[in-house]
Amino acid sequence: MPRLPQTSYRTSFAIIAATFALLTTGGTLPIPLYTLWGNEFGFGPETTTWVFAIYVFGTLLALIFFGGLSDQVGRRPLAIAALILAIASTLFFIFASSVPMLLAARFLSGVSVGLITSAATAALSELFRGRNKAFPAMISTAANMGGLGLGPLIAGASAQYLPAPTVLIFIVFISLVSAVTVLTFFVPETHARTPGAKINWTPRVGVPQQARTVYWKSAIAVVPTFTLLGLFSSLTPRFIAQTLQIHNLAVAGLATFILFEIGVTAQLLFRSRGPQWSLLRGLPLLILSLSLVLTGFLTANFLLFGAGTVLGGFGAGLAFMGGLGQLTGVVEHESHAKSVAAYFIAAQSGLAVPVLTIGALTPALGLTGATTAVIVTVIVLAAIALAINAKSSSGPAAVQQVSAQEK
Repeated sequence: MPRLPQTSYRTSFAIIAATFALLTTGGTLPIPLYTLWGNEFGFGPETTTWVFAIYVFGTLLALIFFGGLSDQVGRRPLAIAALILAIASTLFFIFASSVPMLLAARFLSGVSVGLITSAATAALSELFRGRNKAFPAMISTAANMGGLGLGPLIAGASAQYLPAPTVLIFIVFISLVSAVTVLTFFVPETHARTPGAKINWTPRVGVPQQARTVYWKSAIAVVPTFTLLGLFSSLTPRFIAQTLQIHNLAVAGLATFILFEIGVTAQLLFRSRGPQWSLLRGLPLLILSLSLVLTGFLTANFLLFGAGTVLGGFGAGLAFMGGLGQLTGVVEHESHAKSVAAYFIAAQSGLAVPVLTIGALTPALGLTGATTAVIVTVIVLAAIALAINAKSSSGPAAVQQVSAQEK
C-alpha cells in the first residue's frame, strides 16, 4: 500500500485541534434536546440524569482503560478510533426511537471523547514547533472548553429555528466528522509504535513517581473547575426557564456558550503566563463566582447570576489551563498520554458531580437545598485547592518548573 502524503506540522496541529474541538462539541450537542426527546419518548428528569451519567461513564471508561494506549500504539490510531466511534454514536442519535438508543448513543459519544482527549493533547504537544511550550496546553484546553460550549449553542439554535430539531444537527455533525476523519489519515504520527513491541492492554493511567505531587495539586484544582462547569450547564437553562420565564432553547444554549467561551478568551488573553500564575488567579475567581451564583440562584437575581457566569468563565479557563500546563511541564514524553488521561479523569469526575449529586440529594433536601449543598462543598474544595497550590508556588519545584517553561 503506497504511503499517504503527510501534512506539515502546522497544518497537522490545526487538524488535531479541530478534531478535538469537534468531538467535544458533539459531546454536548444533546444537552438542549433532552426535553424534546423526553416529550417524544415519555421520560422525565430522572432518566435525563442517567442519560447524562452514561456519557460520563463512557468517557471515564475510555480514559481509564485506553487513556495511555497512544503511548504504545501512536496518537493517530486513537484519534481515528475516536472519530469512528463518534460516527457510530451520531447514527444512533439520528435514528433514535427509544431511551436505550439514546443511552447507546451517549455511551459511544463518551468513549469517543475519552479516546481523543489524551491522544490529541499529547499529539498537540508533540506537533508544536514554537518556543512557548505552554501554547499546546492552552490550545488543548481551549479546544476542550470551546467545544463544550459550542455544542449547546448550535444544537439549541438548530432545534429552536430549524426543522427536524433532533435530527438535522446530527446530520451536519456526522458530515463534519467524516471530513475530519479523512484529513486525520494525512497527519504524521508523532509517537510511532516500536516495531515488534507487544501491546500491554492493562490500564495504563497515571503519572510517573516524580510528577505525582504536581499531579495531585493539578487534580484538586481541576475537580472544582469542572464541577462549576457542570453546575452552570445544569443550572443555567433551569434558571432561564423557571426564573426568567424564557422558554427558548437557543437562549439557554447561548448562556452556556458564553460561560465556556469566556473561559477560552481568558486562556487566549493570558496564554503567555505560567501555569501557577493561572492557577493562583483562576481559583479565587472560581470561589467568588460560585458565591455569586449561589446568591443569585437563591434570590432569583439575574445580575448576580450573570456576574457569577462571567467570573466563572474566566476562573475556569485559567484554572483548567494552569493545571494542565503544570502537569505536562514535568511529565516526560513516554508518559505524556497516560498522565494527561489521569488529569482528565479528575476533570470528568468533577463534571459528573453536580448532576448526579443534586439528583441524589433532591428527594431529601429539595432542589434548592441540594443545589446549595453542592455549591458550598465546591467552594470549600476550591479554597483547599487554592491553599495547596499557593503554599507550593514559591518552592524549589515551582522554580524549576517555571525555568523549564521559559526554555
